[in-house]
Amino acid sequence: MTRLTAADLVARAEITDTLHAYSRGVDRRDIDLLADLFTEDGTFDYGHGNVTAGRTALRALFEAATGRYTATSHHVSTVSFLHVGDGTARTIAYVYAFHDNAGQDRHLHVWGCYEDELADEGDRWRIRARKVRVAGVRTTGSEPLPERFERYDRHPRR
Repeated sequence: MTRLTAADLVARAEITDTLHAYSRGVDRRDIDLLADLFTEDGTFDYGHGNVTAGRTALRALFEAATGRYTATSHHVSTVSFLHVGDGTARTIAYVYAFHDNAGQDRHLHVWGCYEDELADEGDRWRIRARKVRVAGVRTTGSEPLPERFERYDRHPRR
């Protein structure tokens, strides 16, 4: 096994920050953040040929997808670095995502992984290509949020 340099460790931390920022962007419904996490020509592949390409189209995708839910909670973990070097990276990160749609009285639980290709664009690592691969889903009935809890804001203040 090759020892990692300080530059390798910094790159890995910055890449992990990008992956975590995506979860925060979805959960807070921060479309500007989500769009900025992707390269200008970035792609998002849901599988079965369902690919969205380009930052403008991705903004529309994120706006529509995050607008369906009362609340979401995305958890990204177990980041594996398949390649980091020459300003590019490939990762696999595991995800669990909870979606509450109180209007339809349902919770959607999804688990699987993100397969990402990233590029270092100087100011931050951005996702060039993301594939979502799902291991399982479960839909359950929605339940009201107990009064003792307060939801976080899904519409960031500008």
